Amino acid sequence: MKAIPHVDMVKLLKLCWEWCHNPNLVMQFGNVEAKIEFFASLVKSDGWLKADHIDLGLYLIRKRQQQLEEVEISDWTTTDVFFMNHIHTCFADNKRKKEQVGWKIRTSLVNVVNGKVLACGMDWQNAYKVYAPCMLTKYKHWVAVMIDLVQCEIKVYDSMVSLIPDEILKEELGPLSITIPNLLNAIDFYEECV
Repeated sequence: MKAIPHVDMVKLLKLCWEWCHNPNLVMQFGNVEAKIEFFASLVKSDGWLKADHIDLGLYLIRKRQQQLEEVEISDWTTTDVFFMNHIHTCFADNKRKKEQVGWKIRTSLVNVVNGKVLACGMDWQNAYKVYAPCMLTKYKHWVAVMIDLVQCEIKVYDSMVSLIPDEILKEELGPLSITIPNLLNAIDFYEECV
């Protein structure tokens, strides 16, 4: 593990000092606003990762990825927590409108795939894999989902495999497995890649 550079430690100490004197101080990381409670909740014994914590982690990974792009080309990207919320909403909308011909896709999803949502990384045309955070609502448990655009498959990474029964996992991820192919088809994703 690499030591934290002295300059960064000084910045962190300065931040802590400022927060002691101004508890209303807000820091901006990409699209995540962080107040003192944001960090305090991470160190509580009963603390739990919230959507903003996950989004901040992914934002920092994307920033690092952009810094390394000059040296190494990446073939993957990430989405944010709200991507899965849009997937579920899009799925529910289409499920309600059974009589409608075709699959109606939300503009918010198209913008993520086309790389127009800066918080979500690059255009999927330049990626082979997409990583997305997913909250399994019935268990209040986070998993990572990897969408392989080349192999056309979805893999789930779970730190507590024995916690969630396979049937529940399939039920919770059903909207993703149906919406993603329809989304990519609606925007001629694979036609554009050829």
